[in-house]
Amino acid sequence: MGRDALKVIGLTGRYCAGKSSIARALVERGMVEIDVDALGHTALNASVDELRSIFSDAVIDNSGNIDRRALGEIVFGNENQLRRLEAVVHPRMVESVKTMIEQERKRGTAAVVVNAALLHRMHLDILCDTICFVKAPIILRFLRARRRDGVGLLRFLSVQKAQRDITIHKDSGDGTVQILWNKGSEHFIHRQVDELCISIGI
Repeated sequence: MGRDALKVIGLTGRYCAGKSSIARALVERGMVEIDVDALGHTALNASVDELRSIFSDAVIDNSGNIDRRALGEIVFGNENQLRRLEAVVHPRMVESVKTMIEQERKRGTAAVVVNAALLHRMHLDILCDTICFVKAPIILRFLRARRRDGVGLLRFLSVQKAQRDITIHKDSGDGTVQILWNKGSEHFIHRQVDELCISIGI
């Protein structure tokens, strides 16, 4: 990627760092967002038979679809089971991202934002010209998680442990890495995004 007019920007960061607010600011400036988490829902539905064979009928609901809550209970806190799930759904998600990038390239889009917490783990960082790592103080991230998701401290800390590979140094594609802070100030977010756009020529 990055050999023609299209700019591919990877947006990553840990749980409740505030990636969505940064993504919205980028979209407001004409960029197209690829929400990788949303692609995960489609990948799950396309993987029913494989996931049934791995995790049994316990992960299938009465309609024959994936019961995301039941699946989550199996993989949460169990790294081996989580990796088995990722081995099924991540390749489908990556192919969808590549297809969407190419579609935007053909449309003449100036820039796309690949919004993915697991940018490095999914090897999506190698598609990016620039990687934006979103940071926020851990206390603020916990307060956001409690407010948005009703998450308690122990659950929050478990998520942090599961995301220990989400670091600035891990996102090592060919592109540059920039740190964006989201401490809640809209003015500060927009100022950083404006500076990012100038730096990458958007």
